[in-house]
Amino acid sequence: MTFLSVGRIPVQKKLGFYKNIATFAPLLNKKHDDERFLSNSISTIIAMMIKPLLNKRKKQYDFHQVFLDFNRTLHAIKDRTLLISSIVARIYELIPAQAIYLFWESYETGHFRLMNTDPGMPQDISLSRDDGLIKWLMLNDSPLTVSFAPEYANIFSPADEEVLRLLETVLICSLKTNNSFRGAILMKKRTDNRPYTSRDLEMLSILLNNAVLAIENVIYHEERVVHLKHIYQTDRLAIIGQLAAGAAHEIRNPLTGIKSAIQYVKGDIQDPVKREMMQSVLLEVDRINEILTGLLSFSRQNNPVKHEFDLSVLIEQTLELIRNTRIKKQVQFTVTFFAPSIPVVADSDQLKQVLLNIILNAIDAIADEGDEGEIAIGVKREIIGGAMFYVITVADNGRGISEDSLEKLFDPFFTTKEDGTGLGLSISYGIIQRHNGTIDVGNRPEGGAQVTIRLPGDLSSFPNSS
Repeated sequence: MTFLSVGRIPVQKKLGFYKNIATFAPLLNKKHDDERFLSNSISTIIAMMIKPLLNKRKKQYDFHQVFLDFNRTLHAIKDRTLLISSIVARIYELIPAQAIYLFWESYETGHFRLMNTDPGMPQDISLSRDDGLIKWLMLNDSPLTVSFAPEYANIFSPADEEVLRLLETVLICSLKTNNSFRGAILMKKRTDNRPYTSRDLEMLSILLNNAVLAIENVIYHEERVVHLKHIYQTDRLAIIGQLAAGAAHEIRNPLTGIKSAIQYVKGDIQDPVKREMMQSVLLEVDRINEILTGLLSFSRQNNPVKHEFDLSVLIEQTLELIRNTRIKKQVQFTVTFFAPSIPVVADSDQLKQVLLNIILNAIDAIADEGDEGEIAIGVKREIIGGAMFYVITVADNGRGISEDSLEKLFDPFFTTKEDGTGLGLSISYGIIQRHNGTIDVGNRPEGGAQVTIRLPGDLSSFPNSS
């Protein structure tokens, strides 16, 4: 390596400092009697030469600090969305990328879903494990530089290429833990349009090795919390069901006697005001009886009588039952099925009861707002680990559900309606559970609420499915 020398201070020519020296050369060649001036000139030259070295050392220290801060952050964040946002932000600090996209495996669909999106970008971008890109990443650990040259045609499927072009991807890195593929990082060009360097890839590898394990832990924690909630909900409903059955029988017997006595006395009352009062009492007795009927239905938890039927036909029949209600309340329905015919093996009567309850709740939520109502009903299928599930969604544009209410929706007797019994969703929860399915309720980002039902299906019913 070539050096220039000023006194005893070596200066690397490779760093380009000779330009600075050339600037001060006349000062050094000219004879000066003022030794202080010469000393100051040499000091200035040395300061200009070592400044880049100090800056370089500072940058190395900053990178080290970024890694330390990142590792502390990994242990502190327990929310999946916040963790992924933090990981992406740290990558931006280390590598000058125009954009970074993180894909992670969805246990609901089996696909790899984009976890962080830019404004205006579609929300449902995903990569399929059946396409070439994911298969290649599963078998290879090295980063993949994206090219659409003919020799890469056997790697990218048309669906892969569509995603890569949409995101303007130039570099892909796999996310693995314990030799298991979990996702991928897709990156656009560097902000300076230079190729990614080996140093970029080395820093990215160090960061992602820790990040993948952290995401795994957070997701495991979230799924465990959901699982424990389902267990707690199931046990609580079972206990309440036993108490409700006993209470319903004990109340119904004297209630029958009360109703008979009032009807007998009512016939002898001539005063119209008192007769109207007796009629109001009878209506309240009937209402109590209706609640008891719901309690008994909730407590019995009859096992489903399964048979094969067309789910799309069942939904159309359910909508026809409430035709007058939806016309009266001016609610528009949109229905989307993934196939014209959807063969299902389940208890059609019980599923119709669940759908009726959910759709009527959605209509009530819209009616309370006074706006033009829209309810979207959809059925799609998801394949997870070789098993197929039917996914039924009922989404409305109503007022949504408060956070406090979300935690209590499936509790018996919990209701936000003035005339509600609070048993509809509890009964629906038990029906879906006895079908080995799940039912969840949440708020939509665009407003309103959505109920999602997942029921196990038979993959052989769709021989062309992948």
